Amino acid sequence: MPKDLTRVDRIVFVLMENRSFDHLLGYLGLEQFGHPNFARIEGIQNALNYYAHDPCPPRTLVDLALDPDPPHEREDIAKQIYNPLNGWMHGFVDSYRPTFEKYSSKSPNPRLTGVMEYCTAQHIPTTDFLARNFAICDNWFAPIPASTLPNRMMAMSGYALVDHTPDGYFADLQNMFRNNPPNLLYDWLDQHSLGWSVYHEGTPFFKQMPRVFERFEADVGVGNQFKDLQELRTDALNHALPQFVFVEPRYQDDPWKDAAATDDHAPASLQGGQNFLYKVYDAISADPETWAETVLIITYDEHGSFFDHVRPARIRTDAPTEASYQAFETTGVRVPAIVVSPFVTPGFVHEGLMDHTSILKFVDEKFGGGHFLPVVDVRAVGSVSDVLDDHRLDSTTPIADRPRP
Repeated sequence: MPKDLTRVDRIVFVLMENRSFDHLLGYLGLEQFGHPNFARIEGIQNALNYYAHDPCPPRTLVDLALDPDPPHEREDIAKQIYNPLNGWMHGFVDSYRPTFEKYSSKSPNPRLTGVMEYCTAQHIPTTDFLARNFAICDNWFAPIPASTLPNRMMAMSGYALVDHTPDGYFADLQNMFRNNPPNLLYDWLDQHSLGWSVYHEGTPFFKQMPRVFERFEADVGVGNQFKDLQELRTDALNHALPQFVFVEPRYQDDPWKDAAATDDHAPASLQGGQNFLYKVYDAISADPETWAETVLIITYDEHGSFFDHVRPARIRTDAPTEASYQAFETTGVRVPAIVVSPFVTPGFVHEGLMDHTSILKFVDEKFGGGHFLPVVDVRAVGSVSDVLDDHRLDSTTPIADRPRP
């Protein structure tokens, strides 16, 4: 039976960069960290057993930054997911080794086993607060075992025209976007006469697409759709947020960034991402009325070559007819996902199969008529609505207080 989403008026979407579930949230499965449902979380307690006999088993985080950045293109991820000698999910260190040996002499704190490290609450206080007070999804995967651009395209449309990210993904527009694909979530929202805005710290990711850039240029000085992150809180307090809100960090590979990255993409420090996520939560929860009608979704585009012990889901993703790459036979690696809203049960752990297209399904359930794109409609994953609590969605149920960090 479909969820009653009448009380949901707004969806806020944050897509961070390059961290796996075990690496970022897996510690919540350990009893000593006090998550109310720790025993249900498929986390570090099981990863420690899985890698018990490996030469480089998981260990707690040594440093908030990891340099050099581990490789995470399609061929790298294939090695990480399946190692012919050791089996599934045992290839993370071996995949990192050539890059590490080539670039580690230039790094301040090189760690070959950095890809096998996991965070705890002291490293990620904002994320820890959100995970405890709201809902986490411990079976959420990057849609395809590939890098940033293909997975961000999947998150925005349900398909990807490329299976690699150019070196410096703001560099090669033609290769990145091919024929200027017309089916991004931006377009769907326009077609359904729904308001949307992008609040950003640095350069918005899809600004690099020619027709999005034209829209960005037309909005300069007006600020109706592309706004500085500082305006998010003001607009929330003034009840001026649209029905869909994209919030973007400052990207590590942004050539125009004038401050440290806040997207969590190695070698960026996790501290920047924690500050960014605090600002986002503080903004959307600042006003009781805005908070009472909002669902915030925070996830990561792909795992960035950090370890995870759970095998990807067997979901085939075919290349579009205009693309030339071979089909993917599985999803990518598991990534962190947190649903922040008064409509979720605090400390809830959603165990159903999800990926980034679960957001597109949710958007369609709320604002569409049962159809996004065929590739999304038929994909064998759940919707973000599955995470929401029916009792809390009921119109007679008072909205819960807003937890404060």
